[in-house]
Amino acid sequence: MARALKDPSEIIDVIQDTLPALYFVFGRAKTEEMAFELGKQWDFTTYEEKQIVKSRIKEAEKENPEMFVHRDRAMLKKLLVQGIGYHHAGLSPALKRLVEGLYETKLIWVLFCTETFAAGVNFPAASAVFESCRKWDGREFRQLLNREFFQMAGRAGRRGFDEQGNVYIQINEKYPDETGFFNESKVEMVQGRLTVSPNTVLSLLMWKSDEEIEHFLKSNFSAFQKRRLLKQTSQKIEEYQKEIENLNKHFCEEKHSYSCPLIRKKLKRELKKLKSRRYRERHGTQARIQEIYQLLDSMQKNKCKKVNCFDASRGIKDIESKLDFLKYKRKQLQADAKQYTTDFYKMRDLLGNLGYIDGRTFYPRGKFALYLHIQEVFITELIFSGLIEDLPGDVVAGILAGVDYTPGRREHVQPPPYDIDVINELRAQLMRMKVPEEHLTWSPVPGYITYAWYNGEDFEHLLNNCSLQEGDIVSIIRREIDLLRQMEKAAAENPALQEKLRDIRRTLDRDQVRVLF
Repeated sequence: MARALKDPSEIIDVIQDTLPALYFVFGRAKTEEMAFELGKQWDFTTYEEKQIVKSRIKEAEKENPEMFVHRDRAMLKKLLVQGIGYHHAGLSPALKRLVEGLYETKLIWVLFCTETFAAGVNFPAASAVFESCRKWDGREFRQLLNREFFQMAGRAGRRGFDEQGNVYIQINEKYPDETGFFNESKVEMVQGRLTVSPNTVLSLLMWKSDEEIEHFLKSNFSAFQKRRLLKQTSQKIEEYQKEIENLNKHFCEEKHSYSCPLIRKKLKRELKKLKSRRYRERHGTQARIQEIYQLLDSMQKNKCKKVNCFDASRGIKDIESKLDFLKYKRKQLQADAKQYTTDFYKMRDLLGNLGYIDGRTFYPRGKFALYLHIQEVFITELIFSGLIEDLPGDVVAGILAGVDYTPGRREHVQPPPYDIDVINELRAQLMRMKVPEEHLTWSPVPGYITYAWYNGEDFEHLLNNCSLQEGDIVSIIRREIDLLRQMEKAAAENPALQEKLRDIRRTLDRDQVRVLF
């Protein structure tokens, strides 16, 4: 058996005639480690190309002087000059733009990247390499789906340059059966999904008639898929029922009599079971044994020896088992087909109970939540509780960072220097009012990031007080900036509140995280 190749340098040595390559790795840290490892032995760029890369790096550093300062990014600068790079969500936006630009202009020969690089960007390669075909999906390690594999593998092959794309899979000796065997004809269907959020309900009630709402709930893509699956399931049930009808034609009029070989065989099986040690001492067993003997002796044995009857009986039994499952599935699909309508009225009733609406009449809370697109009830209640208006701007900035945020397993951020009990009390109160927990998603973890940034701390300070990478920090602050824009629009009838929200947004929107339009 050939020795498994583990070092990326060995793999690149084997495929060096089919570069450039996108090297897909499932883990941020691993993309960096493998790039560093390759950089110890390989240098792909000519002298002229190195000068171009250095010039591009200098231009990028003029706009972002600290882009290579943090998290050992100085090593990335050296790797880029060698024609090697890595790309993942933890990189700062400036670094991502630089890496993407160098790859696009064919100055990076091997790019180690996570699967997000294959989604939404069109950067082809001569080859795609898979470090593994197993990934962590947030709950477990599993093999890649056909859809995921071909999304990444599809990057191999450059139009106008390559006659074909090359895809290489690194075999994990622990999981040799999970190397793929992917089948393009079995790519999983894209599943439609509609979340009936508070904003969905409020928007429909504000701008759609009852007929239009009903049409929307029944005609969206997800509902269409479920109705189609329901139809297919019902058709399959009919086919099985017809098969049973056809199989029943094999039986004669004595099928249910004790002279039928099928019935006699069934009685003999029961007799054997009753004679076993487990059953023979039970009350009533001996009486039943005698009864079976009498039935077998009293009825004349049918001379019928048609094998078809036995085959048909087994076939009916198998089909009935499948039918039971399909009928259960159909029942579930029938409920699912009505789920969006059920969810709509359930959410409408909740908003009515909370004082957002009364039928199609919108109260102040409802008018405010109409302009929000994330955690609408929680944000609205933060506003109408007076907390946002009463608390200092830096505390508000810290609190809003945690909206709809779920911390990672190993994520650490310095605790915020303000009281979070009032927020937890508000959430507990809303849960007592039957607001589902998914509409109250909030975490205090990222609070210090935006609190410190609001108070003028630099990016280095943020990095030194958390385990997050640059890209994660930028994402947290930019998400809040977007949320503040929504809240400003919603607060149009309260100029003082609107101005406070605008001031917080403008204070956060600076330097490395600045949102450019």
